[in-house]
This record gives sequence, structure tokens and C-alpha cells, in this order.
Amino acid sequence: MNGEKMFSAKDLDEKGEVPAPFNVEKHNFNPHLVRGDFDYDRNGKAKIDKDASAAYADKRGNRVSGRGYRIDQAGNVLDNYNRKKLDKAHTTSDGDLPKLFNYNGRRFDVCDIIG
Repeated sequence: MNGEKMFSAKDLDEKGEVPAPFNVEKHNFNPHLVRGDFDYDRNGKAKIDKDASAAYADKRGNRVSGRGYRIDQAGNVLDNYNRKKLDKAHTTSDGDLPKLFNYNGRRFDVCDIIG
């Protein structure tokens, strides 16, 4: 993020992976990092506004999906550092994150687990 080298080539394993615990953390997904910055109504629902071009935007002017996730011009989901986290093809037609399933086959929404 800041341009400083974290690992030298000799620190990587034979597959080119960074050492533990950093190699595990790269697969974690934090939905808080892809949400826009919003004000909320009395019911706790985000107030998603539209900008001058009628696109959804958060209160800082960042482009968001209709569900409140930060996106780029192509509709890919971005994190707070403007890094692409999900391709548009992996989101639903209304811009929501894909549904997840537990081992019992029960579906849950990622918004159910963010606090």
C-alpha cells in the first residue's frame, strides 16, 4: 500500500507464496471494506443517494451499487483502497454480493454477518 517491500524473493516458498500467517490472510474477505460511507435512517437502512449523472453514490461521492457496495466504472466491487475485490460478473444483477452457503446447504446473506 505504501510502496515498501514486505518480503524479499528468498522469503517466498517454492510456489511463490508469502510466509504464514500472511498467506492465510490474503483469502479473507471483509464486507466492511467494500461498503460505501452512508448516513442511515431511523430503521438502520442506508440512505443511498444519486449523483448528478443519476448514478448511485455514497456521501463522499464514491460510486456505489444499488446495494451500497463501492464500484468502479465497469461495475467491479472495490475496497476502501480502490483495489478490485470482486468482478462484476460475480455480483447479482442488482449489484449485491453473491450468496454464501454453509455446509448444510443453507443460504445466508453476507449482510447477516456484518455487524
